Amino acid sequence: MDNLVVLDGSDPVDHGAVERALSHPVFDELYADIVARSVEAPGERATSRPSRSPRSTARRWRVPVAAAAAVVALVGVLVGVGVIGGGGRGLSHPFTTAWSPSRPFVHAGSGGATTRHGTWRLVDELRSGTWQQNVYGPPPGVLSCSTPGPCYVIAGTYRSSHATTPVAETLYVSTNDGATWSALPLPHGLVPSTPLECSGPQWCATGGTYESQPVLAVTRDGGHSFTIDPLPAGVGTLHTVSCPSSGVCMGLVSAALHTQAPVDATLLVTSDGGSTFHDEPILPGDSMVGLSCTSATACTAVGLTDASAHELVPVGVSALTTDQGRTWQAGSLPVGFGVEFSELTCADAQHCFVAGFVPIPNNASLATAQCASTRTASTRTAPFPAMSPKVAAISKTETELKAAAAAAASGKYHVSEGTCQAVTLVSDVATSRDGGLTWTPDVLPADVPAPHLNGLSCPTATVCWAGGQEAVAQKIGNGVNLGSSVLIGTTDGGSTWSKVVFSVPATAPNPTGQSYLSIGTVSCPSASVCLARGMAAAGARDAPVYSLVVPGN
Repeated sequence: MDNLVVLDGSDPVDHGAVERALSHPVFDELYADIVARSVEAPGERATSRPSRSPRSTARRWRVPVAAAAAVVALVGVLVGVGVIGGGGRGLSHPFTTAWSPSRPFVHAGSGGATTRHGTWRLVDELRSGTWQQNVYGPPPGVLSCSTPGPCYVIAGTYRSSHATTPVAETLYVSTNDGATWSALPLPHGLVPSTPLECSGPQWCATGGTYESQPVLAVTRDGGHSFTIDPLPAGVGTLHTVSCPSSGVCMGLVSAALHTQAPVDATLLVTSDGGSTFHDEPILPGDSMVGLSCTSATACTAVGLTDASAHELVPVGVSALTTDQGRTWQAGSLPVGFGVEFSELTCADAQHCFVAGFVPIPNNASLATAQCASTRTASTRTAPFPAMSPKVAAISKTETELKAAAAAAASGKYHVSEGTCQAVTLVSDVATSRDGGLTWTPDVLPADVPAPHLNGLSCPTATVCWAGGQEAVAQKIGNGVNLGSSVLIGTTDGGSTWSKVVFSVPATAPNPTGQSYLSIGTVSCPSASVCLARGMAAAGARDAPVYSLVVPGN
């Protein structure tokens, strides 16, 4: 075997040390970890109780924002800053920042390079599209595209790839489906806590803090200026925002966190772009972590019961409101189908998709000598999580696919088992046809072993795309990653899925600037246009952009 560094695609970062702002397989602390220890197959999760922090690079917004905001120094004189109790400064009313011009984002040596990889024929074979891989996209961040053409990415600037807090935030804007980008500054002192949510070509909103004070920031001109609206006192910080139309936003707010997940979140609603709010409780005893709203009144939420929060696979719950949260209908997810900071999207009031995970048994050899000294009595005797028949069938299939992928990788590279836990978790997608009250777990492609999904976007009731990583080894530069970037798509509402894979450019950075280990956020403004972001280390200067435009539509 060549003298290769083997990269672990399975989340080697210390989640306590790395702001789970940009996490999962981007490996902010990867290099030191890799040379110090053996690797574990991608898609596996530690099962003492998985971290409830979000899994993708794109989700650093859900980290407790108050701590991050405390280190951001506000400079300049801004309209609308008043004095509140305790000698601190805070917003007494909204203010709008001055208009800022944009500057082109050009990576040295890019030359506008765009390469094509991966043709995916739609299941009905009536049309086809080719995914494009643009090597030089903006730095890693969260992608949002509400209509074909305009797309936005909020990305941080870090002192190094090991940094846990950005020193600045920048808004990157594309008007041509990700082919070229320009950069705009975000208001100084604004620390986003949610992805940017856009409901028009130029109208977008994000939750966050301003001088540690929870706010909603709204732009009406594509990011050239923002209006900062303080949230009502005591509701907490926005963790998720869904804006079905310009001026109308609903979000999950919570002051309490459990390992970075909101606890007992309520629904905060504004119908006038942040000028006024009303706050509504959801279901007692449940903590919602995902939200998707399809109209000014209808929203679906998913989460877990508080009583099961510390279990390996918490009891999944869902809820539906049709009156802005004043009343709710309770639903549930299949037994054994878990959610974290779930990617939830509803194409309309009836059709919803959620990315979660299912448990699979780990390799039986882990019960032997090498793990005997590290496994506790409770770990050795813990029962395998209960599962519904459909989830159990998926778990069985995924177990076989993971074993085959591990065998294929071990034939070329030295791979340790990596964990002494008896159970690991792999991704799955569940679909609902009644607004999120009941769900059916989908069978993902057999050629996508041990999937680990980070992004999900479903523009119609039948078309949906998810991005992430599969347990297929690939050589990157002078290293080997045991996982590969993958996109999976469906055109029949989740009954069948197909996959797209991408070649890694010969000039791909290695290893700490790595951008080709996984795909993060996915945003599809229509069935014919879709963009996805490659994940990268916090200090990376750029990350690939993947785009699909189906011709003739």
